[in-house]
Amino acid sequence: MDIQTLDALDQKIGKLLGKLAELQDENRRVTGELNTLRADFAQSQKDLEDAKKRCDSLLENQRDLSKEEQIKTRISALLEKLEAA
Repeated sequence: MDIQTLDALDQKIGKLLGKLAELQDENRRVTGELNTLRADFAQSQKDLEDAKKRCDSLLENQRDLSKEEQIKTRISALLEKLEAA
């Protein structure tokens, strides 16, 4: 092996180490982004579950017109009984 071959090998190793450092930095950056996205996703899931609970609660409290009509009819019938008495 001659000096030129060793110089070329040294340059390639230097480039390889530089690229390795770049990839490690990129990996740290992407890992940070992934952790942020995971946290955002977890919060979104919690928000969605809360919204579903609110919707369910609103649906339970929604007016049932047929029941209201039945109640009005029964109250009218009771009032008529009271008036007749």
